[in-house]
Amino acid sequence: MRVDLHGRRVAGWVIALGNHGEHGFSEVSVDRLLPLQRHSGHGVLSHLVPLALDVAADYVGPRRAVLQSASAPKMSYSVGRAHYGKGQVPDDVVTQAMGKVSEQHVVLRVPPLVSALSAVLHLVQQGPVLVVCPTVRMAVVGAASLRRRGCSVALVPDDWDVALSGVDVVIGARSAVWAPCPNLSAIVVIDEHDESLREERIPTWNAREVAYQRAKIEDARCILTSPLPSVEAGVLARDKTVDLIEVKSNEGWPQVVIADLNDVPVAGSLATSELLQRIRNSEHTILCVLNTKGRARLLACRQCRAISRCPHCQSALSTTDGDELFCGVCNQTHEAICGECGRTSFLVLRAGISRLREQLSKSASAPVVEVDAKTSFDELSDHKGIFIGTEALLHRVNRADVVVLLDFDTEMLAPRVTASRDAIALFIRAARVVGRNGIIVLQTRHVQHLLIRALETLANDSSLLDEWENQDLDTRKMLDLPPFSSLARVEGEITSDISFTNASVAQVPDGSYLIRTKTKEDLRQLMAQLKESSVRVRIDMSPVRY
Repeated sequence: MRVDLHGRRVAGWVIALGNHGEHGFSEVSVDRLLPLQRHSGHGVLSHLVPLALDVAADYVGPRRAVLQSASAPKMSYSVGRAHYGKGQVPDDVVTQAMGKVSEQHVVLRVPPLVSALSAVLHLVQQGPVLVVCPTVRMAVVGAASLRRRGCSVALVPDDWDVALSGVDVVIGARSAVWAPCPNLSAIVVIDEHDESLREERIPTWNAREVAYQRAKIEDARCILTSPLPSVEAGVLARDKTVDLIEVKSNEGWPQVVIADLNDVPVAGSLATSELLQRIRNSEHTILCVLNTKGRARLLACRQCRAISRCPHCQSALSTTDGDELFCGVCNQTHEAICGECGRTSFLVLRAGISRLREQLSKSASAPVVEVDAKTSFDELSDHKGIFIGTEALLHRVNRADVVVLLDFDTEMLAPRVTASRDAIALFIRAARVVGRNGIIVLQTRHVQHLLIRALETLANDSSLLDEWENQDLDTRKMLDLPPFSSLARVEGEITSDISFTNASVAQVPDGSYLIRTKTKEDLRQLMAQLKESSVRVRIDMSPVRY
């Protein structure tokens, strides 16, 4: 709707209807009420307005941001005739697994090279399906694939009016979880572990949680798919609200090669013999990925080259201003002694992309291209070559023969609890880039680490990955972190007027605060008080990295 405020016409939403004097409608006197100037068009679907308001309250953020995400992108639409085609259902492992599931809500564990769209085609036979993808590119590719299978598809937000008319599948990125889908029978969230499903603006709602709540409102099924389900999805499975279904396929994972950085003769170098041998082959497209983030760095023993790790949570240790080592996860200091050989001399491992490109250029048979924000699409369109950059490289190049994760320890042993899961998400993205015939090279100094061995054998046996997941949950339980508590990240000034009696407050190196409570309701009430007491705070409920 449009209304005049102080001589300026502004947009707003009608979130409830009632008479003045009733509860909730008497906050403003009648003489101050202004007439609505015009009806602007479609806003939030009427039955989803309460959900949008609940999301704003649960994530302690402004209603406007959520209502804006849930609204139609254009002011007016013409609703046409519904068109349904059902499509063709393939006979594969995903379809077979879905045929055995009768539960309303399911977490489906699908390897990265097995299409989760088979589950969508199976569900379409019962009625229209809403599909939420982590990226726009994945939604576009998924829409094209479903159309080839005979489904009528609306790709939102561009096809919002088509979705409103009625089709087999409505598909889109994060905000598609609010899209219209008449006679909705199921919601499918692809890669529910992906942090792209989380809204970056405040309030930081997650499409996975909104999809689950919407499915309950509309009495629809909710299918969450992921190669490695998040701990949030695991909570649903343990509570028997969701059953965890595993789909195992030998063709679901690419070939993995482990390169031992301890064998490199030059200390601190990332140019292993495995890497040098592959870049000499000019027939292949090779992506070399290296993330250099902020103050993150690794310390290695000068004698045995073992990475310094916390004895409690196994995260990488960093140096303090003194002669001690510090764990950013446990918030504890340790003596500067190597846990493997007992030496006290350490080497700070640093590796820059530009310097590494110069080193590789001397051995490569083809030009080594450093990819950054200034790199043009034409330089990436040539499918033969050697490219080096951060993990953004995996989102800019669609297909490669080899992906080399130059320093996997930097991701796996970063000083945060979610580091290992973030590293697996990077591995999953690399797997989709190389495909079934490609190779992923993991360069590490910890070849016997449980996660490294799990990824190496994942194509044939997932038992080690299951063991790692149990170990990860044990660590979270020991540190009393989600899913065993509720967590929020607060940036800004925290006033002393707020009582944190039932909460734990810890300041992290970047200056923000991690506030933990036993229940989500306690955390929400505490954050609401904090927001009212200070306007200079940014509250991130349920952060994906901590």
